[in-house]
Amino acid sequence: MRRELGAERRRALLAPRALAVVGVVAWIVAAAAGPEPPELVAFEEDVRQRTDWARRTRADHGPDPFRLLATAVPDRLVGLLRGADAIVLLDEAGHELARADAPASPTGITRTADDEILVVGEASPLLARYRIESDSITPVERVALPDTFGLRDVARLGGHVVVLDATRHRILVLDRWGTTPVRITPCEGPIRITPVGDHAVASCLLEGSLVVLDARGREVARIAHDGPLWSVAGHERDGRLRLAAGGVEDRPLDRSDGTFGHIDSYVFVYTVDPTTGRAERTHEINVAARGVVTPKWVALAPDGQSLRLRVAGYGSEGLLTLDLADDADAPVAERRSPLPPGTTDLVAGLSANPLLDAWVPVEPTAARIEVTPRPTRSAASRIGEALFSTTLMAPWNDTTGPRSRFTCETCHHEGYVDGRTHHTGRGDVFATTKPLVGLHGNRPYFSRALDPTMARMTHNEFRVANKASGRDPWFPLHRDDVAWMGELEQAPEPLSPVFLRKSLMTYLIELEHVKNPATRGRSGFSPLERRGAGVFRDRCEGCHAARLVSDDPDSRVPFEGWEENLFGPGTIVWGRLGYEKTGVTPYVHESGARVPSLRRLHRKRPYFTNGSAANLDVVLERITTEGGELQHRPGRAHAPLSRADQDALRAFLEIL
Repeated sequence: MRRELGAERRRALLAPRALAVVGVVAWIVAAAAGPEPPELVAFEEDVRQRTDWARRTRADHGPDPFRLLATAVPDRLVGLLRGADAIVLLDEAGHELARADAPASPTGITRTADDEILVVGEASPLLARYRIESDSITPVERVALPDTFGLRDVARLGGHVVVLDATRHRILVLDRWGTTPVRITPCEGPIRITPVGDHAVASCLLEGSLVVLDARGREVARIAHDGPLWSVAGHERDGRLRLAAGGVEDRPLDRSDGTFGHIDSYVFVYTVDPTTGRAERTHEINVAARGVVTPKWVALAPDGQSLRLRVAGYGSEGLLTLDLADDADAPVAERRSPLPPGTTDLVAGLSANPLLDAWVPVEPTAARIEVTPRPTRSAASRIGEALFSTTLMAPWNDTTGPRSRFTCETCHHEGYVDGRTHHTGRGDVFATTKPLVGLHGNRPYFSRALDPTMARMTHNEFRVANKASGRDPWFPLHRDDVAWMGELEQAPEPLSPVFLRKSLMTYLIELEHVKNPATRGRSGFSPLERRGAGVFRDRCEGCHAARLVSDDPDSRVPFEGWEENLFGPGTIVWGRLGYEKTGVTPYVHESGARVPSLRRLHRKRPYFTNGSAANLDVVLERITTEGGELQHRPGRAHAPLSRADQDALRAFLEIL
């Protein structure tokens, strides 16, 4: 239903702009801009010459404190270190008292009815249980969930435990400690499950929806948006739920003038009647206009006859508090407290901040607690991460009309995608968001392959991001320009235009894929995966080449080496330089579309340039051959692949 509605809204957006000459000309001019500075070209080529493409791995960007939870022990919190695979015990100031191993890449935490702690990790099928005392963490039990590879979040719901299956895009309701789900609910890109009274609410990022579950784990409501929702909170009163969700503006992205329009950050407040499934939006607040961008943390609580909403941004500084009344569209009061950008969770006056690798107190006079071990990173790497995650790339943008405060992560959540299919501003052409992870070996860039190098891509992104700001995109940054720049270690003063671009390039070069959860702890193909590898070699590899570097034919890994690479470093790109016309129309370029990389397909949905395939089943069913060439034709009911070959190919694609 949401996809159909989204298509209608996109067509409605397209109609008045399809012939907008100014918009089309602006886009063409933007695409042709350049040239990139020679210093950036030399930097990129030097890095490429020194790269071991067969063994490149993701750079260590730190312990990444990611989640916080209050415990039953007074004055004690537990936190998750996503980058260090650890659970830590903290006092209320953020000082670490104890540490224990957690499931790989821990991202989900909750308390049980017995006041124990449950933890899951998005790179592990394990559900881990811990006992907490005033100065210790004791592991109690680890249970592996079958048919899963990674679990993004966990929550207690009545007598059930609910987990988010990150790789198979599902909500699993477990009967307490059982490993077999008693109920399964689809959820594209699940990132957060939040208890709200006797219910739980899941955020499904790639479909832009909230899913409300009752105490038995049944879906009772689904709220759809045209864009991702990064956070959710709420409370229950008199049988009704009041929910607050932080996400992007609820309308299609507008590219008609060559910029990024209508991507501001909002908080939406709903009243939900779980008996009927009816959800009424009561407030729609542009928090970007109030200085809070990409709100990954929200809190909503009753305050007398009104509601108190608290919002912290990942892409901007500040903690915003708004008092809301049901009979008023605008907040009746608002306050702002200092807090650096990078917040992903906040409990009892302490925030988790993976951008700074620190536990940051809300009290401005208290010192932040840096988490060890902290990797040795260059200033360029840290500033590049800030350029990617915050408004630092375009600090003077505003929110007037379609104008928006820009961050890369608004559309590229954690470096991957937002699940949207955007109008490009050119005729009736739409395109899905592409991952920014793994770019280093995957030139050229974008569906039209207009940027042959990262140097040019980065240079152009500064220009496009700043196009509506009225500022020259070739700017230096001074500490006086951005209040929180003092938080960035080793930052030179000023940050020159070349240094800013080189910093973003440094971060993107380091932003490699982590190991596929489906291959962790394994050394070789299953029989089904081996058969799928053969089908892929015969049917798919002509386009999705087994290269280590997409624009270097000599980097192709022979079929005999696929298994070792996939279960080792996993560095094959599964893409190549060049265009193909495969039936996915309308084509973004007169020659077709650039062949995309197939690495980590479970992190990118929907599929095809135009977003017409919701999942791998649709992709496989649409494979056909015409004139001896493989095509991805819509509406075809006769795939040249047998059902057995489709099953085998799907198994192989899941481990790429």
